[in-house]
Amino acid sequence: MLDLRLLQHAITLAGYRNYARAAQALHMTQPALSRSIAGLEERLGEKLFNRTPRGVELTSFGELLLSRGRALIDDAADLERELKRMRGLEVGELRVGAGAYPAQMSVGVAVGRLAGLHPSLRIEVMAGDLRAIVDALLAGRLDLAVIEQSIVAGEPRIATESLPPHKGYFYCRAGHPLLAGKDVTIGCILKYPFVGTRMMPRVARDFFAVAKVGVIDPESGDYLPPIKVDSIQMAKDVVLASDAVGAAPIPFFAEEIAAGTLVALRPRAAWMQTGYGFAWLRDTALSPAAEAFRHAVWSVEREISAREAGADEADGARMPAPGRATGSRRR
Repeated sequence: MLDLRLLQHAITLAGYRNYARAAQALHMTQPALSRSIAGLEERLGEKLFNRTPRGVELTSFGELLLSRGRALIDDAADLERELKRMRGLEVGELRVGAGAYPAQMSVGVAVGRLAGLHPSLRIEVMAGDLRAIVDALLAGRLDLAVIEQSIVAGEPRIATESLPPHKGYFYCRAGHPLLAGKDVTIGCILKYPFVGTRMMPRVARDFFAVAKVGVIDPESGDYLPPIKVDSIQMAKDVVLASDAVGAAPIPFFAEEIAAGTLVALRPRAAWMQTGYGFAWLRDTALSPAAEAFRHAVWSVEREISAREAGADEADGARMPAPGRATGSRRR
């Protein structure tokens, strides 16, 4: 049986063609390297190197062994990396993707909790463009993604698992002219500038039919609002500074509701709800780190759903943000 450690010594010596320099590169003494090579030659029953005035040269047997040996070393390194990935939680890494809504609803809190339990785990989160996230998932650059499910519907290479839906509500700043009216309808709300992220085709047509402003992207089928932003925080900032209105599940602006700066509006449509969940490569087993992340997200999602179920839909003011406790305030 070959000792991969001794084989690595021989490969290093073949590269440097000098015992002293090879020993230095291997962080060992020259006599120790000489004994290592002699031990390997004795085990194999063949001479691997000849000393010449030009330095150390491989014998024909040595050339054959090392040409195959490099592949063995590479395979062993790949196996070690895979074992580390499967151990994952202690020495590995986790690469996940998240759409704008799940990133703020549950993924951020889940990543924080996972990092607290496993501080040595390296975590990378790709957030933003959903289609770029899907491309990265299909290319094997992500272990798991939390994204709008409809965008991967019918993709045979991807397996999915839905997370609980969350109702969406329109919202405006405190003191908005809308709040002076008694019978506020969606039509009334959308007479004001609407700000938000792009909406997937699942809800794009319904929203566009009601809003009658903005456009449908002819290539993607997405709805592009009149004021398009790339983050929920930016949408809130616009609403707080103007008469624009936004739409999102209550947890996205619960802190502002509690502070009295934003107000959730009563009218809503049945199609105004999230539709995100997990997505991963169908033929790839999730690593322990990915499974731990999945359980962490589920835990946060259940907490959010429980708070939503107990909240008063009339004002939503008692809905705290994910992972935090806030006071309550009626409008």
